[in-house]
Amino acid sequence: MNLNNLNVPHNYKNIAEQYGTPLYIYDTERIKDNLSAILKFLTYQNSKVFFAVMCNNQPEILKTIKNLGIGVQVNSENELDLVKEAGFNISDISFSSTGISMELMKKLSKENIEINFDSVEEVEKYCALNKNKTFGIRVRIPKRIKIISDEATNIYSHSNVGIEEKDFSKITDIAEKTGNKTIGVHGYFASNVFDEKPFIEFGNFLFKIANNFPDLEYVNFGSGFGVRCKEKDKDFNFKKVLKHYSSLCNKLSRSFQRAIILKIEPGRTLLADAGILLVKVTNIKKLSPKKSEISVNAGFAEFARPRVYNSYHIIDNLEKSGKPKKVYDIRGNTVLQNDFLGRDRKLEEVKEGEFLIVKNVGAYGIVMASGFPGKKLPNQILISKSKIEKSEIEYNF
Repeated sequence: MNLNNLNVPHNYKNIAEQYGTPLYIYDTERIKDNLSAILKFLTYQNSKVFFAVMCNNQPEILKTIKNLGIGVQVNSENELDLVKEAGFNISDISFSSTGISMELMKKLSKENIEINFDSVEEVEKYCALNKNKTFGIRVRIPKRIKIISDEATNIYSHSNVGIEEKDFSKITDIAEKTGNKTIGVHGYFASNVFDEKPFIEFGNFLFKIANNFPDLEYVNFGSGFGVRCKEKDKDFNFKKVLKHYSSLCNKLSRSFQRAIILKIEPGRTLLADAGILLVKVTNIKKLSPKKSEISVNAGFAEFARPRVYNSYHIIDNLEKSGKPKKVYDIRGNTVLQNDFLGRDRKLEEVKEGEFLIVKNVGAYGIVMASGFPGKKLPNQILISKSKIEKSEIEYNF
């Protein structure tokens, strides 16, 4: 997946002036391209893709995802309500979270939402409420699966999420005694991992534990697939990883003598490079003869990833003029001392009032925006081919 501007031939300067900045722009064509890039390697016949809603839950984005014919992975009651409003069928919704309240558990049960539970205690509560129901479990990833990467976030070894292997017998006993069935295993170990090795080891682990559950219907391998953010980054090897997942599910299908469903949950893979953030230069501060600091009208309040994850996002001049490049720090216009969108970036000479483009912001962009300290949240638009498909997207906070 290339790192160039979006697919569509719009005049972004006119758009910035029309809708104001900071402005999130999402390209529906790029979302489709990203899904196609995954599906061409997902050749296992009984496969299903679920979009991870937590990376972007805006209604028009969800409608775009629905039109692509895939499911959704939700993590909260609000996300559940949003995807139902967007028109998703119950059969296309999967729910995974931690610390599910009794009220929410009753709602999920009543609506027959597929759930992957995080603890033995949640399974006990669910089975005490129900008979003849099915559920999945999210498993604790063993720490022997090593992730060596400066780009990875949300690494599993830093948490206690998931049910440990030693407790699987408790799960099956609880289900059997109450007339319920454990039909799925779900796992997730990190975000933005490029190395294929931990995915292979992780898949092997899920394959092994899946055999503990005689009523198995699906294995959900989650996501975490790396997304290119720098020119030097390599594309994630979907071919190798998904081929391995397919091989494992073929073996499970033969072992159980029925079709076991292979599930994955790409979120950022579908949305990251489908979004850009347009910002306006508000001030230029000279730091030394060789370096200046650009202030722009967006920062932690509007786009938190650089500060939360120390993530790298390509930043470039909106319009190219061939001017010599200079070294800049790009900071948000707040009093937060470490509110930077990028450091030591080489850009064509920038003037106050010009626009910059921040790339790969379609996922974990607006959903993480807080408005702190006291700023208004950005507008958002969807574009498709040569037209603006939707005007300002409503917020859901």
